[in-house]
Amino acid sequence: MVDNVILECPFCSKKTISAVYIPPMTDAHTTRTSAGAKTKFYQTKEKYEIQSGCSNCGKSQKEVQKALKEGISDVDKEKKIFERLKAQGIVKDEMTTKV
Repeated sequence: MVDNVILECPFCSKKTISAVYIPPMTDAHTTRTSAGAKTKFYQTKEKYEIQSGCSNCGKSQKEVQKALKEGISDVDKEKKIFERLKAQGIVKDEMTTKV
């Protein structure tokens, strides 16, 4: 059930990250009272446990794990998109709010 996989690095896009893949599973929890027992079933999410950092770009295991969990933002790319939208007249420079 648990597999070793090679993932793509979120920073350099090379397949150098080794991880353990844990598939989604169904867990049963039973509660017991004087009225009887009830069993509830819960579905756990799939997850990846990162085993190593990137050997290509030198990022540590914690940095890679944080980037895969939260995502990374490319500031230059966001600026280019904003400038393109501003040139098309979709976005204005200043923000206006209604009070």
